[in-house]
Amino acid sequence: MIKITKGKEPQEWTAKKKTSGFTKYSPIPELRQALLEEQGYICAYCMRQIPVKDKSEKETSKIEHTMSRATHPDLQLDYTNMVICCPGSINDDAHCDKSKSVGAKDISFSLFSIPDIKSISYSSKDGIIKSTNPVIENDINKVLNLNNKLLKANRLQTINGVIEVLTLKKWKKSECEKQLADWKQKTIRDIQGEKQLAFKPYCGVVIYFLEKKLKQYA
Repeated sequence: MIKITKGKEPQEWTAKKKTSGFTKYSPIPELRQALLEEQGYICAYCMRQIPVKDKSEKETSKIEHTMSRATHPDLQLDYTNMVICCPGSINDDAHCDKSKSVGAKDISFSLFSIPDIKSISYSSKDGIIKSTNPVIENDINKVLNLNNKLLKANRLQTINGVIEVLTLKKWKKSECEKQLADWKQKTIRDIQGEKQLAFKPYCGVVIYFLEKKLKQYA
């Protein structure tokens, strides 16, 4: 995961909320687009590129309320409570928002907090995502199901790629810093045939290993 920086809500959503009688959440296209652009077209939880189509799913993305609408109805229209996720159903194995919505669960950590995101690490052995915080660790596995088989495999492929590059190229500190800055930035990418400012999929994994490498220069 990477820290999400929230911007201002789209003016269309602000206007919609002022509509007489509009008290129950119902998304509009401008809201979804604002979240996609804000997050650079990657899932808030697993970092897959979105839009993406999973088998058995009609949607290409899901607007997620970090504090669920069922338990926090007062926050259902709050833009700061919203992120965007992938459809969350790889091979019918629910994860991300799809898993979290079962039982109307909340997550116990903040996607907008540097300390919470910094507690997360990735295993070079099997692609597992984990946290030094036991509460976040529980959310990763029990609420979001982020260690399902395919997500682990995707992360491991990314990890193997970055380790191979670091091993073969033997980058100096300056090059590692340059690469880290690049992976932290949105760049022009092809998203369903259109050029968009987007993060690279699974960028948080690469950022973690580049930062780990840079600590060796200290």
